[in-house]
Amino acid sequence: MANLQELAKLSGPHCVLLAVQYATESKITALRALAALRHVDLPLQLTLSILLTYLPEETDPLLYCEYLQDLASDSRDPGDKPATLDISSVEQLSHSRAKKRRHALALLPVIHPLYAEETELDLLSHFLIHRAHRIDAQTGLLDLVPQLVVPFLDYSEYLRTWFISTVLPLLRLSYEYYPQKNPTTSLDDFATLKGKRAIDYQLSNTRHASGADTHNAARDLKGMVAPWLCGANHRKRRKITAEGRRASIVQEQKREPGDWDCLFQWLLHTSKDHLALVTAAITEWDGPEDMDLGGYEEGRDYVEEEEQGLLEMNYAQTALACLYLIDKSDVGSLQMAHSLLGRICSLLNYDPPPELTVSVDALPSYDLKDPVLRDSTTALLREERLLEADNVLTRPGAESFRILELIIFSSCALSTLQHPIPIRDIAKMSLRDDYNEQFSLLQKILHTLSSGSKQDSDQWSTIRSKLLWLWHWGTTAHDDDRHAQGIFGMLESKTIETEILKAMLESNHFPLAIELYIKPTFGQQPLLSSDVEQVVLASAMLHYDNASNGNRTRGGMKRADDIIAAFAPHFSSSTRFRRFQALLAATHALSFYSLILQHGVPFQPVNIRVSSNPLSLVRKLLSQNSGSYTKLDDLISIGQNLVVAMPSTIMDEAAEAVPLNAAVIDRRKVAAERRVIGMAIEAALEEDDFETAYSYVVNRLSPATPSPTPSVSTQFFSFGSVDTDDQEDEAGDIAWRAALRAGRYNSSPSSNSWSQAASAARPDLRRLEQRMELLSQALLLAPPNHLEEVLGVWQQCEAETIHLLTQETAAEERFNDAADRKLPGAFDLETIAVQPRREVGRGAVEEAPMGLFDVARGAAAAFSKTAFPLRGSAQAASKAEPEDTRGSGRVSLDLSDSGSIGGNEERVRRRDMVANAATGALAQGIGWMLGAKPVTE
Repeated sequence: MANLQELAKLSGPHCVLLAVQYATESKITALRALAALRHVDLPLQLTLSILLTYLPEETDPLLYCEYLQDLASDSRDPGDKPATLDISSVEQLSHSRAKKRRHALALLPVIHPLYAEETELDLLSHFLIHRAHRIDAQTGLLDLVPQLVVPFLDYSEYLRTWFISTVLPLLRLSYEYYPQKNPTTSLDDFATLKGKRAIDYQLSNTRHASGADTHNAARDLKGMVAPWLCGANHRKRRKITAEGRRASIVQEQKREPGDWDCLFQWLLHTSKDHLALVTAAITEWDGPEDMDLGGYEEGRDYVEEEEQGLLEMNYAQTALACLYLIDKSDVGSLQMAHSLLGRICSLLNYDPPPELTVSVDALPSYDLKDPVLRDSTTALLREERLLEADNVLTRPGAESFRILELIIFSSCALSTLQHPIPIRDIAKMSLRDDYNEQFSLLQKILHTLSSGSKQDSDQWSTIRSKLLWLWHWGTTAHDDDRHAQGIFGMLESKTIETEILKAMLESNHFPLAIELYIKPTFGQQPLLSSDVEQVVLASAMLHYDNASNGNRTRGGMKRADDIIAAFAPHFSSSTRFRRFQALLAATHALSFYSLILQHGVPFQPVNIRVSSNPLSLVRKLLSQNSGSYTKLDDLISIGQNLVVAMPSTIMDEAAEAVPLNAAVIDRRKVAAERRVIGMAIEAALEEDDFETAYSYVVNRLSPATPSPTPSVSTQFFSFGSVDTDDQEDEAGDIAWRAALRAGRYNSSPSSNSWSQAASAARPDLRRLEQRMELLSQALLLAPPNHLEEVLGVWQQCEAETIHLLTQETAAEERFNDAADRKLPGAFDLETIAVQPRREVGRGAVEEAPMGLFDVARGAAAAFSKTAFPLRGSAQAASKAEPEDTRGSGRVSLDLSDSGSIGGNEERVRRRDMVANAATGALAQGIGWMLGAKPVTE
């Protein structure tokens, strides 16, 4: 052991080497005494450097903290000075060798490279910081650092801030909050982290925590991130200094977000995938003023008051922005959004929002004077712009809060309407103002509701109220380019109500629809009566067009029939409702027949609607259903309903503006009846049923009153007056052509026909009589320009009849002559002229059949008289016969004396009527040959 004299003999290099020896062996007391006795050779910086370099890092800081405190106070008190110091390790070294070893020492600088620019720090603070880094780097025992640094927190404010912002977060992360997470970063690496990287590292464990651990988010923000943020200004200053002090370079640098901005961006970005985590964090963390610094701050504020106010507003803006990134529409997301909205109210001192389950009447309303959404675009919803200070959607204030509240409750309302939409999508739609998008969404919502589980009337009333709230957001004010303020604001109220009415009809809520739209409360008329009528008819027609079967008791036909039946009493003066009822009746009747259209496609109701001539379906029906012509009344009813319905124009609103009067409808029904009868006659002939065709022509196509004049306008049409309607023209054409075709029909009479019983001797004559009777009907029905065609057939039948009668007369004469020769006392008589015999019971005529030129001569005679000889007879006959001969059976076929001029009832012979009609027609048709003028009354 050396005494003081021996110690004094040591050179400076010897003292340095001896101090290194004491530090290496952790002999703090001896080092302290040596440094006190030889303070000139061991100045403060050298002593600290020796301690930093050679004192083992695992040494308990309590062993040398007292010595460091002496150094901090610039005290050279050796303490309990030992009597002697062990200098044996260096006393044998020569001065030159000691000097050489001294220069060979690799002493660490007291200042850590990370803090080289911190010129304001004293040597002891630099040493403590550097020593802390060495302890962690060499041993990983970061928990020794507080023992080293905490005793000196009052020595330097920078040291206190450094410890709180750098050591404390890493300590809590590694030893307190997530000790199981290994390995952790070193103090050297952690101290270099800045901005987003530092935030991501500190909250990485928080972000990946399970749902049950979301309560740790606020703890981590408060106890780990908030302390780290206390050193934001130091890191910022250190960064600027390290990059250079020239102002021009600093100005040219791109502005990077500060540490607080990075935290807010982390919360915003994380909310997209971890909304529950962010919601819990914001709900339980009060923001910049809420910091858990472990008591090390000792009442100090690390955020200035002005800055804190700005940060609190940024924090509230972050919470608002997080709501705009919610892209999920489940109930849980809505509840978290509502919770976050309530937290925003607390931060901004606003009244809390109503509960999500609030009634429609209590939903929030758009009560803002400034149209926030009018000048905004969807660009404001981009993530990188949500935290901009001038973003009107997220800038904390009453306007931004109200808009967000309305959007959240809109999302909730849509969720209850079975069409959930994320808050972000609703916000975009509100800013886009796309009419087609809004209309499509409305239709989708109503389609889902009407086609899903059945809703009762009260539920549909609530649905309507919610949709209307989504349209106007509880206010009548709106921008010039919108009809309302809500998410459906681009739509007119008429459009909204129309679609709701359609959905109610689709859901069979007819009483509710009638109550709301036909019998509303006074002053609350949602739609005009004409609009309601159009919607009802369109809904019924939609079901009609989609029906696969015409039976009104099934499928779409039943739906259409139910709608019309429910609303028809409320539109008693509507022509279109009556037409629709006629269409339903016709379609239902058609369903009982087999009907196949082109390419084997079965008949569907929509085929009636798309057909330009619906009556043509009757012709197809007759051709595809054997024997269907016998159901004439049913077919007539179908035809009349079709022409009354006019299916292709039912949905034409203009058709209602010019309603058809009863006279026009009656004419069309008569025309339709004629057409159907004509079709039935043709069908009967196709199936070789001449007797039925004959009966239809005689009984159903006969004119109501024989024409009193040969006027073309009244003589050849059964309508009784001139009518240019195409349907009536076609009806007349079909009628006379059907009669003509039946008159041309030449086949052997049926063996079981009733007419054969009446004329068993000569059925061929009977058939000819029937054909000529049919031709007479054709003459009465045919237009003048076709008379010659009818008369040509008439002439053929007449010639054949004359031939048969001549044969019959000759046979009778031969029979009579033979009988006379055989009678006793017979004698010869001179040949005398024999008058033609009348044939009774076979429809024979009382004179020779009248030929075509006889008719022509009659026409010529008519020109010299003011009236026809038989006109009075014809008029008398017309008065004797009822106008409608449908129920009176077949017209009498007996044209004998007793049937034509005998008896109590005087009747005009069919032959005379034909002659009368033909004469009048020929007066115009061939009168020019005779140089005569037509007779007029």
